[in-house]
Amino acid sequence: MRSPLSSDPCPFVFDITRTKTGVDTWEKTDGKLSCSHHLLEPGFLLSFPDCHQYYQLLDGLASEYPVSSCLITTIYGKEEGYHVMADREVAQKIEEQTFYQARLFNVDIRPEQIFCAKTKRVVGGYKETDRFSPDSEPDLDKMEITCSENPHRSSHPGAVTISTGSGKWVLEGSERTISEDMFTIIQDKDPDIILFPDYDTWSGIFFNTARDHHLFNSFSRTGRFHTMAPRSYFSYGRMEHRLGAKIPEGRIIIDTRQSFMYREGDLRGIFLASRLTGLSPNLTSRLTPGTLISSYEVYEALARGFAVPFRKSDAEAYRKVTDMRLDYRGGYMLQPPPGIFADVTQIDFTSFYPSIIVRENLSPETLNNRKVPGFLPSVIGPVIELRHYTKRMKKTDSSYAGMDGILKWMLVTCFGYTGYKNARFGRIEVHEEITLAATRILKDCVKLTESHGGKVLHAIIDCLFIQGGKAGIIQEEIEKMTTFHTEADCYDWVVFLPQSDGSGSYCSYFGRLTTGKMKVKGVSANRRTTPPYVARMQNEMMEHLCTCQSIDDIPPELDHLSALYMQYLENLHSADVRDFVITRRIGRRNYNKRCIAQAVVDRYKEYNVPLEPGMDASFVVRDEKRLVVDPSWDAEGIDARYYRRLLDKAYEEVIGMLPGKAGSSNR
Repeated sequence: MRSPLSSDPCPFVFDITRTKTGVDTWEKTDGKLSCSHHLLEPGFLLSFPDCHQYYQLLDGLASEYPVSSCLITTIYGKEEGYHVMADREVAQKIEEQTFYQARLFNVDIRPEQIFCAKTKRVVGGYKETDRFSPDSEPDLDKMEITCSENPHRSSHPGAVTISTGSGKWVLEGSERTISEDMFTIIQDKDPDIILFPDYDTWSGIFFNTARDHHLFNSFSRTGRFHTMAPRSYFSYGRMEHRLGAKIPEGRIIIDTRQSFMYREGDLRGIFLASRLTGLSPNLTSRLTPGTLISSYEVYEALARGFAVPFRKSDAEAYRKVTDMRLDYRGGYMLQPPPGIFADVTQIDFTSFYPSIIVRENLSPETLNNRKVPGFLPSVIGPVIELRHYTKRMKKTDSSYAGMDGILKWMLVTCFGYTGYKNARFGRIEVHEEITLAATRILKDCVKLTESHGGKVLHAIIDCLFIQGGKAGIIQEEIEKMTTFHTEADCYDWVVFLPQSDGSGSYCSYFGRLTTGKMKVKGVSANRRTTPPYVARMQNEMMEHLCTCQSIDDIPPELDHLSALYMQYLENLHSADVRDFVITRRIGRRNYNKRCIAQAVVDRYKEYNVPLEPGMDASFVVRDEKRLVVDPSWDAEGIDARYYRRLLDKAYEEVIGMLPGKAGSSNR
């Protein structure tokens, strides 16, 4: 940890970039910028099931590259092998020539991580900072840039606004004029961080303008860029898309509109992710939570001297059909009855599945011997402790909220990665054991609750809704029994919404907390596909219900809710068309049948705006029956019947289970 009493200036390492021969680190020391180059030689580890069968291959390798015998340490133990001073292409040829019998390690590890793990250099923090310290505040110069035009519709940026602490500029003119002026201002002010919505798309456009007109592209301090290719991928049940980008050197540029990690974690969260993974903030702001937790595990493996497998050979062990158990199907859930309930406490486990990994000592190498300390628990444990700290601190200091958000998402995905076939340190049996332990723990919590006079209305994976009983004592007993940290929300009343078949929804509810605030989950206002007009009506209804301290206070307010609905219905035709924009993620390029999504794809094509699977599209429905839609920036009108149906649904979600309505429950 950096000592606050130290009088010696300490550099803040804010960027690290790969080069042809190693890595460059960019540092700020008392406002002074410096860049250092560090040499790294390529190399990987290699072992064979029987090295005598491959002596000719080894002789051929040794004639071209330095090859030396060594002991390879994996999480399973040590094995004899070789260190080969060659690159990934050579490793892949070895795989092919040995028909994938060779085992390869440390092949495709980012050189930044190798350097940081080897030297203990911290990226995203002061040179002497503990990587797990949340209190490493950067002293860096910032700039904000915005373009008035949408890069998906036009290559001309429109008016470009540049803001710093000392001034503001608005640039207009031709693409070349704007680019030249912008590059000049950036070079003159020389910020360390640029916050730029839609940068990832604009970066390619400005890159081409600079190249075509021979301008120095000062987005990068060296003028060099690393290209991140666009790609669509399937994750957690839906299609995602990552935009391509030109990643600069020596300057952090964050696409504040597209970066999920920035939205969840702000700058302090991004730098924390860099400290944990050994990657540049330019990368951590663009990677998914799953990639971040995987990168963190790779860094920890390298730092502890473990070899990182190139291809997984242990995704799942061979098992008999009789050993495949039905209780591996998923998390434990108790479906709630639809209706409204008083005196309810919601108990949530913090980082439930990661905590199980640590408590149960679950790791690929510990499946047959839980007494041996496992790799996964040892690396996940410190992150859980850090999350407990940031979650506690953010209650009184909002600057910790971003770091807590980053840690939350990294821990959420670490469970899924244990069962991912390409996870470096995952294995399906570990995934199954976590699920089994979670089921066992929740069932024990249900029994404990009932023994203290409470009733479990609803349970889903890492959360319990308890009615009655001494909730405080129940929470204490659950923490004592599980050793896990929990948090509780107490409701004056809570509504569980019904599903289409009349049964209770697992994840759609709203209620008034004893703090006087509303908690709303899974309703129309929470869904990104809901147009602002509809969401606004439902939010106003929720705000009014928030004044009802008890269930008995609700029936007299139904008339007010009905009047609110009628007001929105009457104003439907006169409202601003922008209030009816729907944002939807496109799952494919072509759909098998005519539908709204296909109409959106076709309409975007008419405007020469490309849509890739996983990208968001914003549109207004003009005629549902004829499947006519308009892009959000050129909407001509709305289909009133279509949007009235959305209003009706949002209204019914709120009032359907309230007392005084048919089908409601008061328990």
